[in-house]
Order: sequence, then structure tokens, then C-alpha cells
Amino acid sequence: MHANGAKLAITYQNDTLLKRVKPLADKVNSDTLIECDVNNEDHIQNTVDQIINKFGTIDFIIHAVAYSDKNELNGRYIDTSKNNFINSLSISCYSFTKIAKLFQPIMNDGGSLVTLSFYGAKKVIPNYNVMGVAKAALETSVKYLSVDLGEQNIRVNA
Repeated sequence: MHANGAKLAITYQNDTLLKRVKPLADKVNSDTLIECDVNNEDHIQNTVDQIINKFGTIDFIIHAVAYSDKNELNGRYIDTSKNNFINSLSISCYSFTKIAKLFQPIMNDGGSLVTLSFYGAKKVIPNYNVMGVAKAALETSVKYLSVDLGEQNIRVNA
């Protein structure tokens, strides 16, 4: 994308992850790094505000966000705690819906939202557990968002 002239903004969850993201930003000549914990709706809105100030509108979003407590990925799915279930689906799935909603007003006609899924959304993968459920929910969210945003000629894919 950068090689084709795209101006990129890159988000990161916290300072620990900034250390990993900064080399990528440097590689694609992005000077726009924004802290955005997708579990904090104020962070998402702040990201929208910063993008508006820097770019005005956008053409695409790549959602590459997923999380589960790694200790709960081992063993049996039935042992998933309620807290980890809710947190995993909030971060891995709901965040895409919230991002789509908040960025919709500044998305250019013909824009695109892309998220990342995994085979574990369709088939049981050992030690993937609640992430399989979260990715299945994410894939279904993509279908509903496609209908909602298709009216604006915005594509949504996983």
C-alpha cells in the first residue's frame, strides 16, 4: 500500500507494543502513530479525531486485533471463564464493529474495511478455544457490516 502512495497511520495498544510497531512505521515512512486500546471507546474516538486532523478522510482500515488470555487457550473450551469470553469477543470482534461505526462518516466512497480471521472460525483447532468463537463472530459481523456499509459503497471483508 505504501509503495502505491498510501499515507498510513498505525495504531498500537500501549507503550510496550509501540516498541514493536515503530520499526514497521519507519519502514513504511509513517509518522502517524496513535495509541489506541480498542477496549477503550475514548481511545477509538481519539484515533478518529487524530485521523480527521491529519488526513480528513480515509480510504481503508486494516483491523488486525485479537486477544485472549493465553492461559485459557490450552485445554478444553468448556473451561473458558466468563471474563475471558467477554474480553476476547470484545477485543477480537466488537472492536471491529465500533471502529466501523466511528470511521464510517470519514470513509471515502469505495472505501474498504478489512479484518483478519483464521481457519479456527470454521473448524475446531486444538488450543484455539474461545478465539475460534471470537473469529466466527467476527466473520459474521463482517457480513452484517457489509450490508450496512454497502449502501455507502464501502466494502467489508475478512
